[in-house]
Amino acid sequence: MRKRNWLLTIFLCLALFATGCSGGEEETGDLLKMTFLDTGKSDCIVIEAGESVVVNDAADADDAAVICSFLEEQGKKRIEYLILSHFDKDHIGSAADLVSRYEVGCVLMPDYEEDSEEYLALMRALEETDTKSRRLRRAYAFTLEGIAFYVDAPRESVYENDNNYSLITCVTNGENRFLLMGDAKKQRTGEFLLSDAAAERYDLIKMPHHGNYTKNLETLFEMAKPRYAVLTADPERLRVEEETVELLGDYGCEAYYTDEGTVTAISDGSQVQVSQP
Repeated sequence: MRKRNWLLTIFLCLALFATGCSGGEEETGDLLKMTFLDTGKSDCIVIEAGESVVVNDAADADDAAVICSFLEEQGKKRIEYLILSHFDKDHIGSAADLVSRYEVGCVLMPDYEEDSEEYLALMRALEETDTKSRRLRRAYAFTLEGIAFYVDAPRESVYENDNNYSLITCVTNGENRFLLMGDAKKQRTGEFLLSDAAAERYDLIKMPHHGNYTKNLETLFEMAKPRYAVLTADPERLRVEEETVELLGDYGCEAYYTDEGTVTAISDGSQVQVSQP
């Protein structure tokens, strides 16, 4: 039997009733669609919780048309939460465009600064549109139409490697769980392993840092026991290390690479179906 749903406990204790940056809880639903867009060696994951949309990372600057086209095809005009795992250009490249073009309820991001063009463009867009944002120093939880989101924040204020600032997002729909690791390196993965969230089993993991391997990934897999893994990679798959491929094979994990096309995962609360064109 699975351990008690720690996310549910958090929500009951916090009693979050409003949407946006204050957190929220809405009517119960059980349809979740998660789309990992094919944007090369960059991350953009569109999460449809019922009629609501959460976007996890915003790929590169030249991927804005791909992201917006997908949202338009789905008939989406509002993004409830834009979760930016960290400020590398292949994760926030199109964030300013999304904030400028769509009504965004709240932007969640780690608590550090960057001096890149993409980061500065995002800051300008947030100010110009008066979009709410929250820099996370501790874990943050919210629900949308019965889908539970838990965003795990970095424990330290300064890291030598920027990838360790990554927010790690856990999504729960009934008995199904998804783990989005951003670009977490060994230190950040180690922090997450000490959290209650790491004690859960996950149906699907978005692998950290485009397939980069760290030794504690085996510990994560031993705890999570994922059935599926998604790797955001370009055709060269330069970040995909042999040890990562071996790890996926050892745990019988079905791997999907976005350079072969967009990956779609659908959950009805009890089963997960993953497909790719």
